[in-house]
Amino acid sequence: MKEKEHFLDKNTLIAVALVFVGWFAWDAYMKKKYPPKKKPPLALQEERGREQRQESDREPIGPEAVKDYRETGSSLRKKRQEKEQVFSFQSRRLSFDISSTGMGFKKVVLSNILDRQNEAVWLFSEGDPLPFETRLDLPPPQTLHFDIERLSEYSWKGQAVWNDVRVEKTLLVDPELFVVKAQVKVSGNLDGVSGIRTFLVQTEKEKPQKKSFFSFSFFIPPDFLSFFVFSPRGFEQIPLVSKEESQIHKIQSRQPFLSVKAAALGTKYFGQAWVEEKSDVLPEMQVDFREGGYLGLISHSILNRQKEFNVSYKMFLGPKDFSLLKKEYPELIRWVDFGWFGFLSRFILEILQGFYSLVKNWGVSIILLTLFVRLLLLPFVLSSHRSMEAMKKVQPELQKVREKFKKDPQRMNQEVMAVMKSHRVNPLGGCLPLLLQIPVFWSLWKALSNSYSLYRAPFVFWIEDLSWKDPYYVLPVLMGFFMFVQQKISPVAMNKEMVRVMQIMPVFMTLFMINLPSGLVLYMLVSTLFGLAQQLYLNKKGGFVSVSSALSGGRGSKK
Repeated sequence: MKEKEHFLDKNTLIAVALVFVGWFAWDAYMKKKYPPKKKPPLALQEERGREQRQESDREPIGPEAVKDYRETGSSLRKKRQEKEQVFSFQSRRLSFDISSTGMGFKKVVLSNILDRQNEAVWLFSEGDPLPFETRLDLPPPQTLHFDIERLSEYSWKGQAVWNDVRVEKTLLVDPELFVVKAQVKVSGNLDGVSGIRTFLVQTEKEKPQKKSFFSFSFFIPPDFLSFFVFSPRGFEQIPLVSKEESQIHKIQSRQPFLSVKAAALGTKYFGQAWVEEKSDVLPEMQVDFREGGYLGLISHSILNRQKEFNVSYKMFLGPKDFSLLKKEYPELIRWVDFGWFGFLSRFILEILQGFYSLVKNWGVSIILLTLFVRLLLLPFVLSSHRSMEAMKKVQPELQKVREKFKKDPQRMNQEVMAVMKSHRVNPLGGCLPLLLQIPVFWSLWKALSNSYSLYRAPFVFWIEDLSWKDPYYVLPVLMGFFMFVQQKISPVAMNKEMVRVMQIMPVFMTLFMINLPSGLVLYMLVSTLFGLAQQLYLNKKGGFVSVSSALSGGRGSKK
């Protein structure tokens, strides 16, 4: 009697070892490609900003179109620092400082939003130039010092004069919508003035990350900065990684974006954005990598120097909340990157938000969404089950055909297809539900991974942040266990090689899910439980193996 093969035989152990080697190799590559970066604490921002402005001899990086923004001279910088005044704004949602230097921004803090270190979220560190600073476009660009008057609790007006050119800039803030509206008027003798410049700036410093045994991130690059640009070329997301990456050099040499309607710079959940309103001309934008950070240079060109020149735009400083962007800033909807199946991700997210409006818990909403998706796919699953049952019935006849024509593969394939056709069996029928779930799973992955709604959203007990991994890995382990149980009770005829592959799958999926957002793992766990209950029902209906007998080694036997 042939000895029964054990799961942990030589070939299986080799396969598992190869999976782990490939796993860690991929993780090392991803960590090199997307080095983890972290912003400095708030207390260090101002000090680092001063250090950056004092580096007057620092070499610029990037194409000629953006080199000259630093060429203002060390004496001008010192003079500007001596004259600089700062005006503070604070509210329950948004706090920032306005500098008299170009009326740029400093210390933008989202007051009522905490990061994962329980500190108030800040958006960017100050630098040179300042974020949203206004400069005259001259050779070299002229830094402006504004005399600022506070008009009300939410508005300021500044005036700057350079030779015979007068620049007026008005700011109006709506903290509930995380927006500051800006109007800039340039008048006087505009000969020699090409236009005005506005900047998106982010300075980034590395911070050591706490590591653990499961600190690897398979297919999951860390949160990194990216630019978003909306122009006649369409919507473009530009990931920014490290200076050494070849992609950066391509960005530096690329042509400017023309007629830009919106631009943004930020991480997965937060950022700064510029949105065109009613300017005299649409601007162009250049993206540049700079030492320690990134810069977006927005240039409005003056077309008629005989008239005053007007620019009007909105500055968004806040969370990338899809609902807020959809309602108030439609130009920025695509800023939330949902990937290849973006339309499906947005649809799924709206369904999820609909469930949340009923139950007021994002974890329960994910469970309801899972049940909704599984019920939607149920007809296809039942069709697949019927196809697999029909396939089982013709297996003896197919085996005879294979034995009879094993020396003539072409004839064997013809006869096999003829048998399937006579019994109306579709060999691909069992794959349809799996194929349908691929775009659904991908869309859910992107929706749950990039949705600000789940940022620090609690579920129950130890799950305090559905956008972050399960800290104790309970959900992925449970998912792997129930996947194993479902696999054991599924009465599917497979060859030995496929059996080994399927035995490895629960382990592989558990490790794959370890660092994924717990909201996505919750979806997979509930989906697996639904599939297990479904299989138990089908087994009971067909008289197949039960859970207890399957776990005790009775796979595939009748009751």
